[in-house]
Amino acid sequence: MSETKEARYDMAIELRQNGNLNAAMEALEQLCVDFPDYALPHATLSMMYCRDGNFEKSLHHAAIVCELEPEDPFSFVAMSSLAIRSGDREMAEEALGKARMAQLQYMQKQRQEEENQA
Repeated sequence: MSETKEARYDMAIELRQNGNLNAAMEALEQLCVDFPDYALPHATLSMMYCRDGNFEKSLHHAAIVCELEPEDPFSFVAMSSLAIRSGDREMAEEALGKARMAQLQYMQKQRQEEENQA
């Protein structure tokens, strides 16, 4: 029986925590290939590449997270933060605008659910 994507993610994080960053990144990259719709390894790789100063790969993975989770404002806030660190102010502002829209949509959805329950 093959391991779940969650178990593989946990093993990659354990590698990182034990100081084996290259092996952790390789495991996460393979996880992204094997499960392209799994946002968590993309988000983790985005942060890891940012720490290494590889903003191209960092932003690439952050963009994938935003595509996979367009209703999550945090994904766009993270993208904005990474874009600022990379020096791309225009991308940062665009991502922040998308974060605002995602938050507004979330709030509207919550309001509708509350009205439906009343």
